[in-house]
Amino acid sequence: MSAFILKNWISPQKLLETSFRGTNVFIQRKFKSSLLYTSDISSFYNTRKFSSILTVYSPYLQSKRYNFAKKPFITTRYNHTLKESVNVSLKHVDKVRSEEGQEDSNYSLEYLNDLVGSNTLSDTNVPSFADSFSSIMKLYCDSTDPNYSQPWQMRKQIKSIGSAFAIKDRLILTNAHCVSWLNRCLVRKHGSTDKKLARVVAVGHECDLAVLTVDDEEFWKDVYPLEFGETPYLHDSVTVLGYPTGGDNLCITSGVVSRVDVTTYSHSNSRLLCVQIDAAINPGNSGGPALKAGKVVGVAFQACDEAQNIGFIVPSVVVKQFLHQVILFKSYSGFVNLGITYQVLTNPDLKSYLTKQSKNVNGILVCQRDHSLKGKIEPNDVIMKINGHKIADDGTVHFRGSERVHLAYSLTNKFCGDECELTILRDNEVKEIKINLNKPNYLVPEHQWDIMPRYYIYGGLVFVPLSMEYLKDEFGKKFYERAPTSLLKPISDIFAEEKGQEVVVLSQILASDLTIGYDFKNIRLLSINDVKILNLSHLEQVLLDETKSKSFIRFEFEQGIVIVLETKKVPDYESQILHQHAISSHKSRQL
Repeated sequence: MSAFILKNWISPQKLLETSFRGTNVFIQRKFKSSLLYTSDISSFYNTRKFSSILTVYSPYLQSKRYNFAKKPFITTRYNHTLKESVNVSLKHVDKVRSEEGQEDSNYSLEYLNDLVGSNTLSDTNVPSFADSFSSIMKLYCDSTDPNYSQPWQMRKQIKSIGSAFAIKDRLILTNAHCVSWLNRCLVRKHGSTDKKLARVVAVGHECDLAVLTVDDEEFWKDVYPLEFGETPYLHDSVTVLGYPTGGDNLCITSGVVSRVDVTTYSHSNSRLLCVQIDAAINPGNSGGPALKAGKVVGVAFQACDEAQNIGFIVPSVVVKQFLHQVILFKSYSGFVNLGITYQVLTNPDLKSYLTKQSKNVNGILVCQRDHSLKGKIEPNDVIMKINGHKIADDGTVHFRGSERVHLAYSLTNKFCGDECELTILRDNEVKEIKINLNKPNYLVPEHQWDIMPRYYIYGGLVFVPLSMEYLKDEFGKKFYERAPTSLLKPISDIFAEEKGQEVVVLSQILASDLTIGYDFKNIRLLSINDVKILNLSHLEQVLLDETKSKSFIRFEFEQGIVIVLETKKVPDYESQILHQHAISSHKSRQL
């Protein structure tokens, strides 16, 4: 609770009865003073600095004297309410000001905020910390993951727990990874024994966020929806609420913000703004709110396996962008990026070579770009600005104050289809260009969450599209150490050369007399009867066409490997193979 009280208003004894926590934070932030403790109050009380702080707020306190009992005085940045126990004698204030010949002042809230710091004061009523407990919920999830190595079957169902919290419009916010491949989700409110069935409204895998709701009207009684604050600053204190493993009741952990940066979200491999805190995020904590001043400044979502007591939260700026799409546009289209790979220009010789006669040029060097940007952005372009934001040679943009973050942050608030203005240097000439932002066409998708795996079987040859999920299921989490180079190279190629292109892989060969002598797996398919294969759907169409007109089907793979099958033998052997392996169809339902 803050005690921004004029020196003449209250005695030292009364002053000691109030909480100085809010004052401590405020003074440390605005005036670079050390934290106060009870033993320091008497001496600090008489300092000019404290008097000046209180004097700034005295007109506001006086102007609000008529409704102190109904609408508590708050600092929204720290949310420390001036308790009713703080007995401010407004009559005494009026008397003192009258004796000093001062007239009543009624300065605006905006004016006072300008004096000390924007958004420091508010007359909005904010609930107590304990009131927010009713918003915190525990999730009981049952899910079934597919098996990308054998895409015609699913894995065993698993149970998991997660955390969530209520927001406006009777929605519940949690992590996407809590509800991925979901069969059923039950929700239990804090302090309740009843579990209610939840329904998924929207899922954003890139930002690892999901929105649920409960259709039961009774569920929403006495549930207070939490509001969102701004992204916290370094060394701000945050409190994480949730239901981590180790117990059944609500758990509260506290920490401070130790880093704000753009990082990779492990659930989707996307790079977005992230807040690191020195509080552990344990299994079950995922989806719980991180609170500062009673408002949500982030959503707990992942931990660091290589370090202790380090957790990460999705900052409110990313959460708001996700919710804007879900609530305002009734759909989720994802987060966008420039669709390029780049090289930094921190080497003086490289920069001099590229900029030549141009002066004051800073930016990044384009190495690769998505095929949709052809004719607009080209390799060897130097991108200097994004929507007017200058890009430094290390690929960062201004964030706030003296902080800088990865340039991806500058597109956080953009939607698919939005226009983006770029300032580029090409052939020693500065140009202004415009591009339409979209999700890039990656040759290997970043993730395939909630998208059923596809496959096509022909004569026992099992073909699948290459994906990160397939590599993980086939070679383990350390697939980058175990997978063949031919399957890792498409990942480094980044972008597809044309729309719809994907890497088709011969996953395995289901044994039969038809395939004697063919002992291959995990090799990339190039063509069928000299027809270059674009994707798995194209493979199906080519096989249908070639089977009708050709006696043999010739599959050509990387490294010059060839497989030939006689078309008239395939149907009989294929039905036998499918029966032996209990496979219901020779192709996935999506084809």
